Amino acid sequence: MSATLVAVAGLAVAAIEINGLAGAILLLLPLAVLLIVVVRTLRTPQPQPIRQSKIMSAMHTEALPQSTEVDEPATAAVEAVAAPRKPERAASDWQKRIEAAEAAKDLPTVASAYLAFAREEIAVGETARAAEHLRSSVRAAAKGKLASIQAEARLELAELARAAGDLTTACEHWQIARGLFHQLQQVAELGETEKLMQRHGCPTDWVLNDF
Repeated sequence: MSATLVAVAGLAVAAIEINGLAGAILLLLPLAVLLIVVVRTLRTPQPQPIRQSKIMSAMHTEALPQSTEVDEPATAAVEAVAAPRKPERAASDWQKRIEAAEAAKDLPTVASAYLAFAREEIAVGETARAAEHLRSSVRAAAKGKLASIQAEARLELAELARAAGDLTTACEHWQIARGLFHQLQQVAELGETEKLMQRHGCPTDWVLNDF
């Protein structure tokens, strides 16, 4: 500030020696510079835009809901609606049908009903009960000399055994089914059964006892 005053004084002395308009301009110029310096010194500093932006950002963040969790009950309800229903048939309905057929000594109905019942049990994962129904179907079919139904039940039993890792039992059922298809002259089914046996390394010359 003192340096500015000295400069103003020097210029003022110099302006005294200069006459006319030029002298007046030189005299007023230092005063204008001094006025600008004083105004800038006294001006209240304005808040910086970046800081305002940060504060506003924090305010908006606080105003937002803090919980971002999914509504689990609602999600579960949607999944429950979207999930496919398993095919169901009351076991009592099948039992009543089978009991009525057994009472009437209707072996074809008994054998086919047990087979259909077993397939529905397989569809819902009840493999143990399905195997029992399949064996009942085989017994009724063998008693009634229903080779086609017995062969189909044997194929289902073979698949259950294969899935459980028991290839010996699976091969036995495939072998018997192959013989039944041969008797029925069902060439396509015979060929498919032989392919299954070859794929899993089953012997093709077994002589097995029926049960």
